[in-house]
Amino acid sequence: MTNAADTETPISIAVVGHSNTGKTSLLRTLLRDSRFGEVSASPGTTRHVEGGSILVAGSPIIDIYDTPGLEDSIGLLEAIEGFVPAGERNRLQLFLEQLPDDSPFDQEAKVIRQLLKDDLVLYVIDIREPLLGKYIDELKIIAMAAKPVIPVLNFIAEGSTRLTSWQQQLADLGLHAVVRFDTVIFNFEDERRLYLKIQAMLPGKHDRIQALIDDRQRQWREQVEAARRAIANLLIEVAAFRFSTGSNGGQSMAREKEYFHDAIRKAEQHTVGLLLGLFRFHPDDIKSEQLPIRDGYWSLDLFDRENLKTFGLSAGSYAAKGAAIGAGIDVFTGGLSLGAASALGALAGVTWGTGRRFRNELANLVTGRRFICADDNTIKILFLRQRLLYESLQHRGHAAQQQLDLASGAAGALPDHWDQWLKQARQHPEWSALNEGEDKEPAKAREKLVADIAGALE
Repeated sequence: MTNAADTETPISIAVVGHSNTGKTSLLRTLLRDSRFGEVSASPGTTRHVEGGSILVAGSPIIDIYDTPGLEDSIGLLEAIEGFVPAGERNRLQLFLEQLPDDSPFDQEAKVIRQLLKDDLVLYVIDIREPLLGKYIDELKIIAMAAKPVIPVLNFIAEGSTRLTSWQQQLADLGLHAVVRFDTVIFNFEDERRLYLKIQAMLPGKHDRIQALIDDRQRQWREQVEAARRAIANLLIEVAAFRFSTGSNGGQSMAREKEYFHDAIRKAEQHTVGLLLGLFRFHPDDIKSEQLPIRDGYWSLDLFDRENLKTFGLSAGSYAAKGAAIGAGIDVFTGGLSLGAASALGALAGVTWGTGRRFRNELANLVTGRRFICADDNTIKILFLRQRLLYESLQHRGHAAQQQLDLASGAAGALPDHWDQWLKQARQHPEWSALNEGEDKEPAKAREKLVADIAGALE
């Protein structure tokens, strides 16, 4: 059954302002669509009114429209005042009716027509700019539409020195419903405050906007939780993965190790894709990273020694010392006399035991085969760079054009229970889908470990 609220006309909002203040960027972020419109440093990029809908359960709650920049507000105000006397009502409508076809204010006329149609106006301000006369004139023109206006202060991170000045000037003009919303450095709470301001300015639409606020909060909680769980699952998949050498058609050790590497790379790439999708980014949205993701792939290979420097790690003393970082620890070397048992306990973090869990390891020991597993540094790098990507995507606006510098914060601390988690995962090869031939039994213990790792990412 369709609710009456679902059939209501969507709230209509115009996004207006001077050229290059971030109008299109605001829509991209609110719509979660990095492909909406065109963002450029060149003025006047938006030449026509473009719109999109913000939905709840498939029904449009807000129709929001991007408008061309008011490039000549001083001349436009003079023209309006020259065409229509100050005492007239509907001055903007009368101005449009008298406007000749060859008017130089064609772009501005598109903005005015949209203003007159909408329920509310978001006036986007680049606070890196001083409050010049042209902005005062724009606000005077917008006021003639007799619609609620919410000034949106953009580029907060870069223009903080002018923030107080803008707020004071807007208050002097009687505009107090001001919100901060940086379209490049996203903050979910800023978005929530924007919707709360809209709700306060349109009391007759309170319930519909509240439904939107609740839906956005639910979605945000779900996507950050899903992202944390994806990282936790990757950690367990790789830590529990061990590969039996000599079991892959008689290939050389070098080729077997490359097979092992590729399996881990693919697991990480799957997680990268999940994270990008959860935060509504395309692989090429973050194409030029310093710790690069290009076309959805980390361009600095997981098994490259440079990763150690980037993440503040050192090779240390491993059984595989001298081998390529990430080649894996040789848990078995063909005989216990070479210290395989101690390597298994001290390096792989696994307690040696008998029984079904290690039957494959025992069988391989008898046949002279060896097992390799991911070394500690490889797993650390996997975790650290997924955590960096997750944290960066949470605060990346969908209009961001600059490189996302993940490398600058790469050397993060590991969670308190890191060693315990690795030990537990390595004791359960059946927890990794990367292991062929293992019984894949759902386990409450695995789910608890996922929850513990995900919780450490909060």
